[in-house]
Amino acid sequence: MLLLLPLLFAACKKDELKLLPDATQTGADTMGAMVNNKAWVANGGAGFNPPDPVEGGYLASRSYDETRNNVLISAYRKDKTGFQLYLRNVSQPGEYSLNSTTNLFGGELKQPQNYGAYYIPGKLYMTTSRYTGKVIVTRADTVNRIVSGIFAFKAVHGKDTVTVTNGRFDVGTF
Repeated sequence: MLLLLPLLFAACKKDELKLLPDATQTGADTMGAMVNNKAWVANGGAGFNPPDPVEGGYLASRSYDETRNNVLISAYRKDKTGFQLYLRNVSQPGEYSLNSTTNLFGGELKQPQNYGAYYIPGKLYMTTSRYTGKVIVTRADTVNRIVSGIFAFKAVHGKDTVTVTNGRFDVGTF
């Protein structure tokens, strides 16, 4: 009986992976990931005027984007959990590290470092120089304003950590 437990766990993880959106490159405004081995898929915000499930892309129209190639992606679920990815100077496909400590509430909002964040009500898990990850941008189309890719990271809130794997996003115009 004990020999069957790893097989059952592996089967559950495969079933969870099937719940994630496809890794597309069309500007479909999708995002999903495995959070501590459970599928998380953007399905919209909650409240009076909820945000779209996935918002973001190139920030060229924003005054705080000095390079005109910075990317911000925010994704929401109705259970008030969400993701945010920020990448500086994404001009072509490639690997972008999430390995710097970023203080979003201490003055770095103007030009933060690359970061990954996952939040649940009352907790914001952030990548740091110790809890790191990476984003592999598979499409960086600055003309049509589409950015797509895959990601994984480990993030921290106090002494609590979260592990994000098998992440994928595909966003169009901000």
